[in-house]
Amino acid sequence: MEIIFSNEAPQRAAAYALRQAVFVEERGIAAELEFDDKDTDERLYAVAYSEKRLPLATLRLEPQAQQVMRFGRICTRKAYRGQGLGRQLLMAAEAWAIAHGAKQAQIDGELTAQGFYEHCGYHVTAGPFEEAGAPVVVLRKTLI
Repeated sequence: MEIIFSNEAPQRAAAYALRQAVFVEERGIAAELEFDDKDTDERLYAVAYSEKRLPLATLRLEPQAQQVMRFGRICTRKAYRGQGLGRQLLMAAEAWAIAHGAKQAQIDGELTAQGFYEHCGYHVTAGPFEEAGAPVVVLRKTLI
């Protein structure tokens, strides 16, 4: 598996395709809610690829104030869940964030994924509240 951090068009296309499959088609979230004003040409995405260059998992990097990196729109292709890819992607994103000055990470995660994020060292700091029709909590982790 290879993880690439980039805002180049092919990287954005891979991230968007995964999000379309997972959030819009599988979860039933409206496309106009899933793809928002944070999806710009400048936005950085992390995408995990198989050896055959199939995009398997993705997340969106959203720098916040006070050295906080927010990881958003995290998802893994259905056939590849349960294999540790999401954890590997998140760990790589945390390392990238640290290298770029972040001291904390934040995720607004659906309640259905809360256990996964807690297993990765995140702690609920707010919520639940509704976002795009799903109950969500804010989770944070100190990176350094």
